[in-house]
Amino acid sequence: MTAKSMRYAAAAGALAASTAIGHAQAVRTPEAYRAAVAMYVKTGDPAVAVKPLVGWDQKALADAVIETIKSGDAGLDEAAALLHLEIGVAVAGISTPSSQGYLDLGSQLIDGIYPANPEVVKNLSAERLAEIAKVRATWHGVAASAFLSVNDADRARLFLAKALKITPGSAALLTLQGTADEIVGAGFNPDDVESLMMKRRASQQRTRFLLSAEQLYRRALSADPAYALAQIRLGRVEFLFKNMKAAAASLQKGSAAAEDPSHRYLAAMFMGAFLQEQRDLPGARVQFERALELAPRSQNAIVALAYVELISGRPDRSQALARGYLGTPNSDDAWWAFKNGTLDHAGLRWLRQRIRK
Repeated sequence: MTAKSMRYAAAAGALAASTAIGHAQAVRTPEAYRAAVAMYVKTGDPAVAVKPLVGWDQKALADAVIETIKSGDAGLDEAAALLHLEIGVAVAGISTPSSQGYLDLGSQLIDGIYPANPEVVKNLSAERLAEIAKVRATWHGVAASAFLSVNDADRARLFLAKALKITPGSAALLTLQGTADEIVGAGFNPDDVESLMMKRRASQQRTRFLLSAEQLYRRALSADPAYALAQIRLGRVEFLFKNMKAAAASLQKGSAAAEDPSHRYLAAMFMGAFLQEQRDLPGARVQFERALELAPRSQNAIVALAYVELISGRPDRSQALARGYLGTPNSDDAWWAFKNGTLDHAGLRWLRQRIRK
């Protein structure tokens, strides 16, 4: 992980631990909570902002959230919700129950930007209502993607359901929902069980979830034919179904259309795996090298490239890659993006830009 990521993860971990046990010296007032949110808005650094909240138990946080929503300040609600989202994302890899606790409170905050008074809603412009819907749906989508990044599809679906209720035709959200099914489906491997009955059951479950993922990716592309991530993930599912011709076409199309670096990385990794399966080792090498250009410290890309070098008869190159990786700072962001379903970095960036404007 990067130094900043490590510092933030440590702060978030301390906060997660402290909320479980409480801390007698912590100042737990709505004013202190709002000051932490203001610090986040000012600095954009959640690691700094969460320090005053270390020691707060869940009740103190919940009380502060209620008071914040009561204030009727939509800007404050949005900023506070984003701070909770930052914490939830960071904590997801440490403790999913703690992460959900922060995100549940954040969900209340982000929904709080929609006025409770129907008369106020009537006076809002169509543009403002659309903006509120986009903010709420994006927030819940990012929260869902945080759980997908650690293979917790059940918790992800809780937030996806809220997001899709707001914007049911969103290509990004339909793709995330498909990713949840893809993750679950890929986990059912008939080769991992011994009895014929269990193999049959695993195969049926695998097919059911992967078919659902494929349908969701196609729905996403119907909603937005230019949404590259849906095309890339569709190619991955077609590859898992051993539909190689369709997989190649989808991956090539998605790769060509991808602009977001995380999507381009994902396309390179999936295409590399596809070409390796096709015994096109030079082609696979090019794709994994491209992935490393996009994410130079990606553990998975380095391992994939090292393996291709090894089976290509170049063990010296494989060993050099492994030695170069050992002892160097690395980031797991790209690894989770490939293996688990990708944190919605684009959505998170968009939400951050709003409160720093």
